[in-house]
Amino acid sequence: MYNTDYPDRADLPSTFKLIRSTVVAGFAAIAILVTIVLPSEYGIDPFRVGGMLGLTQMGEIKVQLAQEAAAQAQAAAGQTVVPTSAASRSDPAVAGRIAALEQAVAALQSQSDRTIAPRVPTEPTAPVEAIDPVPVAGIAPLEPVVAVEPVQKLVADWRDEISFVLTPGQGTEYKLVMAAGAAAEYEWLVDGGVINVDVHGEGNGQSVKYEQVRGVPVGNGALLPPFDGTHGWFFRNRGSADVVVTLRVRGDYTEMKKLV
Repeated sequence: MYNTDYPDRADLPSTFKLIRSTVVAGFAAIAILVTIVLPSEYGIDPFRVGGMLGLTQMGEIKVQLAQEAAAQAQAAAGQTVVPTSAASRSDPAVAGRIAALEQAVAALQSQSDRTIAPRVPTEPTAPVEAIDPVPVAGIAPLEPVVAVEPVQKLVADWRDEISFVLTPGQGTEYKLVMAAGAAAEYEWLVDGGVINVDVHGEGNGQSVKYEQVRGVPVGNGALLPPFDGTHGWFFRNRGSADVVVTLRVRGDYTEMKKLV
């Protein structure tokens, strides 16, 4: 059997070496904490090293996302989330609502395409007796001028349209007051950059999430609330410059509200 050789006392590190190694390791840990961990996780960069490495911006985004998640969780506390995943589409009731949404959107688009500018009625006039043209030597008679019906112009107006400015990091929320089974169509576009948008609704102790997108300049869709309440959009500018957002809506709703 091989017997392990025990080290001599001279081979062991001295107390001074142990203390020095501990101090060096402590300083290294502090340096990593200050230059990497704090900027990347909490957006704290006392020595500006994280900014040069691109870690500070990542930490600020994490902090903002955590704050948004906490705010949404607090707002949705005690509420039952209505699932809208593909699995829930197998439910006959949900499938019926989705089919109703598609029919409502198609009806809105068809109605907007059929909307024609009304023709202004004119007062009837007495018939004008036709007068035969007097022939003039050497000049051919003029052909009668046929009246051309004006081209009818299609009108597809939005019921409400609003524009607002979002500064860097600023957010705002607009909601429609809608009844269950109603339908509303919307579109929004951004001038000067891109934004994050969360489309959701609340009411009667319930909540539903329709869509959530990040870093997009334009969007559109439709709302079909499964319950009475307020349904709409939360916009936030994550860029470094001001942007102008234009929101247009139409459909079956009581009013539009600005909540934030």
